[in-house]
Order: sequence, then structure tokens, then C-alpha cells
Amino acid sequence: MDDDRNCALLFEYLRSILYDPQTQPLDVNALDEPFQKLGMGMQFLDHAVKEMKEYSAALSNGTLSVTLPERDNFLCDNLKNIHANLNHLTWQAKQVAKGDYSQRVSYLGEFSEAFNTMTAQLKERESVLKEEARQEKERASMDPLTHVGNLYYFQREIEELLKADDELVFCYCDLDHLKYINDNYGHGEGDWYLRHFTESVKNVIRENDLFARIGGDEFCIILKDCPQEVAYSKLYWIQYDFAKQAGKPYEKNFSFGIVRLPAGHGPVDLEKLLHDADHAMYQQKRTHYLAQKS
Repeated sequence: MDDDRNCALLFEYLRSILYDPQTQPLDVNALDEPFQKLGMGMQFLDHAVKEMKEYSAALSNGTLSVTLPERDNFLCDNLKNIHANLNHLTWQAKQVAKGDYSQRVSYLGEFSEAFNTMTAQLKERESVLKEEARQEKERASMDPLTHVGNLYYFQREIEELLKADDELVFCYCDLDHLKYINDNYGHGEGDWYLRHFTESVKNVIRENDLFARIGGDEFCIILKDCPQEVAYSKLYWIQYDFAKQAGKPYEKNFSFGIVRLPAGHGPVDLEKLLHDADHAMYQQKRTHYLAQKS
């Protein structure tokens, strides 16, 4: 066989490797001996190209579980790098889906900038949503007139406090004269009366104590880790501070009842606790009433 014939067979085989969906086979034995080694090299190329095409097709379809090509297939080196990057990017995307917006990409050129911009915007949006949720929860938990906790806030917080088994002093307060003030001086004056009371309380209690308005003229104060005699001293001082405001044509006062829960108190019947504190409060209110009569 002449050289032109050998070259024609090899060229046709190379063309088939590059362009045909199914490569036409090459019979190496049909080549003259000097060309057989080249023919075997082209058969290796045929195998490498087939492997590259299958590998790239799988990656282009997003199939990352595809089997890796053989190690000596140099045609797939760049594809292997892309495969590794896509695997890592998939893991990072899953982390972002779980809320980890600290993920950053630096190995995918222009795509890196787009990914990092996306995660930064997601983090910012989550921050905005959390703040909106916090504000909404705060609004739902706050009495709009006095800006202290409302009944919903009190019920939620007292349940958590009771679970902790810590020492607590439960103070139940009822404003005196609120109906009289509303009837005779208007609800605007009654609103001032309520706000003045809450300010007097805030001036005395600590930041980590619980304070809530649980009814029209009813409030609860929970003092944490506070001896009972200190609690009485605080409440008497609040009464003094509340009453000393000058320039009003009516008395300013409130009645309170105190119930102490020792540390390690165990399960507590909240309804009974409220009843006991309410009973103690009415004893003091009766004292106020008798004092006014005398």
C-alpha cells in the first residue's frame, strides 16, 4: 500500500473522530507497519474524544454525579476543574438556601461577582425582614398608650419566667380614681394619669424587671431576684413618687398586692397567683378607702 493510501485512511479516521456522531472504526492491521503506531495513537484519541463528549454532555445537563474520565485523558482536564467548581458551588448554594449568606465565590470569574451580589442582597433582605418582624412583634406586645408591655406580652413572658424556677416577686397594681378622672376631667386627663403612673414605675424598677398593663387600670410588675421587703420598699416609693406630682385637682394613688415565689418554686398555677395578688391588692385598696372616709 502506498503512503497516500495510508494517509487517506488515517485522515478519514481523524475526520470521523471529530465530526461523526458514531466514529467509523479503523483496522490498524490494514495499515502499513510504519503507520500502525500512528493508527493506534489515533484510536487512543478516539477513546479520549468520546469520553470528553460524554463527560461534557453530562455536565452541560447538570449531571454532577457523572463518573470521572480516566486520569490520562488530558482532554478532560479543564472539564474536571469545571466539575469540581460546580460541585463546590452546589454545596455553597445549599448553604445559602439554609440561610448562610456568608458564602462567597472567587473562582468563577464574572459569575463570582453575580453570585456574591445575590448573597449580599439576600443577607440584606433577611436583615430587613427580621427587623420588620421584630418591630411587628414589639408593636403586638406593647400597650400603645403607656408604651409598656400589654396582656399578650405579660402572658408570654411570665410563662418563660415561671419555667426558670428563679425567685420572683409578683406585684399586682390597680390605679385608684381613674374612672373618676375620666368622668370629671376627660379621657385625655385619664391618659396622662396612666402615663404618669408608668413613668413613676420605670423610675424605680430595673431594666430586666417585667412591667405590663394587663387591663384598663391594672398593671403587673415582676421583680427578679428581689427580697420581698425590698419589693415593698420599691412599691411604697413608687406610690410616693406618683402622688407628689403637683398642680392636679385630684389625688393620685394606686393600690398593690405582692406575692413572692421562692427560687425552685416548681410548677405555679398562674390563675391562683393572680388571685392571691389581687386579693392582697384589694386589702390595701380597702385601707385607702377607709383612710379617705376618716
